[in-house]
Amino acid sequence: MRNRLTLFCLFFLTYSFAQIPKSIDSLAVFLKTQPRDTTYVLALNDYAFLKVQEGEYDAVAKIISQMEALSKKLQYGTGFYKVMNMRGVVKYSQQNSQKAMDYFLQCNEIIQKYKLPKKIYQNSLNNIGIIYEQMGDRENATLFSMRLIEFQEKNKLEPLKTNPYDQIGKNLKFSKKYDEALIYFRKALSIETRYKNYTGMAIGENNIGNLYDDLQKPKEAIKHFETGLGYAEKANYQLLQTDLLINLGRMYQQLKMFKNAEDCFKKSERICMQLEVTKPLKTLYQSMGDLCFFQKQYAKAEQYYLKSLAIAKSIDDPQYLYSINQALADLKAQTGNYKAAFDYKVQAEIYKDSTFKIETTQNTENLLRKYESKKKEQEIVALSAQNTVKNLQIDTANKQRWYFVFGLALLGIIGTLLFYQSRNRKKVNEKLQLLNTELDQANKTKTRFFSILNHDLRSPVSNLIHFLHLQKDNPELLDEDTKKRMENKTILGAENLLNSMEDILLWSKGQMENFQPKLKKIAVSSLFEDTRKHFSSEEKVSITFENPQNIELNTDENYLKTIIRNLTGNAIKALNQVQNPTIIWKAWEENNQTFLSISDNGPGGTQEQFKALYDETEVVGIQSGLGLHLIRDLAKAIGCKIEVDSKSNEGTTFTLKF
Repeated sequence: MRNRLTLFCLFFLTYSFAQIPKSIDSLAVFLKTQPRDTTYVLALNDYAFLKVQEGEYDAVAKIISQMEALSKKLQYGTGFYKVMNMRGVVKYSQQNSQKAMDYFLQCNEIIQKYKLPKKIYQNSLNNIGIIYEQMGDRENATLFSMRLIEFQEKNKLEPLKTNPYDQIGKNLKFSKKYDEALIYFRKALSIETRYKNYTGMAIGENNIGNLYDDLQKPKEAIKHFETGLGYAEKANYQLLQTDLLINLGRMYQQLKMFKNAEDCFKKSERICMQLEVTKPLKTLYQSMGDLCFFQKQYAKAEQYYLKSLAIAKSIDDPQYLYSINQALADLKAQTGNYKAAFDYKVQAEIYKDSTFKIETTQNTENLLRKYESKKKEQEIVALSAQNTVKNLQIDTANKQRWYFVFGLALLGIIGTLLFYQSRNRKKVNEKLQLLNTELDQANKTKTRFFSILNHDLRSPVSNLIHFLHLQKDNPELLDEDTKKRMENKTILGAENLLNSMEDILLWSKGQMENFQPKLKKIAVSSLFEDTRKHFSSEEKVSITFENPQNIELNTDENYLKTIIRNLTGNAIKALNQVQNPTIIWKAWEENNQTFLSISDNGPGGTQEQFKALYDETEVVGIQSGLGLHLIRDLAKAIGCKIEVDSKSNEGTTFTLKF
């Protein structure tokens, strides 16, 4: 079972003013003695929530009516919000997600109408995100979680809502990114621990326990489920206790501690009966059936499965109906009743797709074959009594059989000839297709190589030509010091150009057949030194290199040099009109991952300007230089991911992740 109800209190827990007591007994006394003002409305809200936790919905309905009447009398906007919010609380706890969503959307309208504080909007975002999660809309649930995290951290709202961290953790767990999911779950747990919120702490332990369950570490999961159960008992949150008890029972079953598992299930059943809830009972009975099935107590398992099926039908939940029909199909197959197993399997497939189209899976086909095989065995027994009569027809049947065999042989010969003809034609087509692919790849390689030549050689050659033209056309503009300085700069530029040409020619020699990276271990310091020399003529721009960890990379040196040179050249162009232009290259390691980054203090840019890094359709020609498109291809070839963070009037940072 995967917990759907343990987020319950994160929705609705309202932190009231300090003078409002926290316990249910103190609140009851407070409500009998205090004046009917706005604080009284907030106390009613806290009292209603504690009653919801105990499952006393009739009492909650009366309290909500009191809150609404008093809020109208006082024209109290926050009170109107609390009324609508508490109605959503009740519907959520009764597993009516759609109705709960209606109430929470009305809460947003009230917030806008009365311009209520940011903390109330924080609570509203939290509610809507959780409802989307319960409805199975992962996209919107994640969207609202990210929006809430940004909103509450930006506005420094206390206390923080932990549900968005849990939601993102669950999505990461769903994608089997367990280490990252554990970071979010532990962050949520640490927040709840800081506030000493036992309900939230129980939820956090339950989430971590479920993660270890997915990792097939039942002993680790039991530790967290038991800790969570202790917190839920301290909070007197009975609905959450049922979920933790079921999870504990499942773990004990995996460890074959059947008595412990049965005790947990029985305790959860007593609480469910007391609270008169249905969905947890459905899951509980299926878990109890699984326990009996595992112990080969098939009759007892069937009784629990049928109870679970009855509840699933009453709430008409396709997911529940799928899982219980699947369990019954497995049970019937195990006991040899393949016809019943097939019928349950068909029902499971219907609910699996939430339509009434039966798509028979491999397991269903196996059940059907077993059923048909058993049926045919019975038919063979019945037909054996007719063998004597059929012996009289053997001679005629033998002649017909020989004719039939001859016809099949002739058809086989014809079919074989057609098959070989088709196979030869297919081989010829595959060879042609391979040649076309190689030709296309060769053209792409040629274009890419000329782009590199164009980008790495154009700039230094242009600088040389510019100086020579200046010396030829306007020699009078150059005094001796300037002329000497320009000559030194030109010599240095020519040396860099020669080195670049040697690098590119050496690279091209190894890339004659195809553009394939050649990996080797290189020091980042050597890459930085190459970049420093290559752009040494850029006196107006300050270029610094930070590599305190002396990082080494296993990559293709020429690919990475081309990427670094291009990013540096682009940064220099962006700093053309900037005062005190600065470029910083950094290298560091973090979490077993290596990073290189280049930052400038230029004017920044929009995502559209960096489109070539992400858009496969963006094509760069020779005239437009190497471009971001080529950087993307080279980075992809060496297993490097590039991210861009650009802010207007602040600068741009490119980060290379290896």
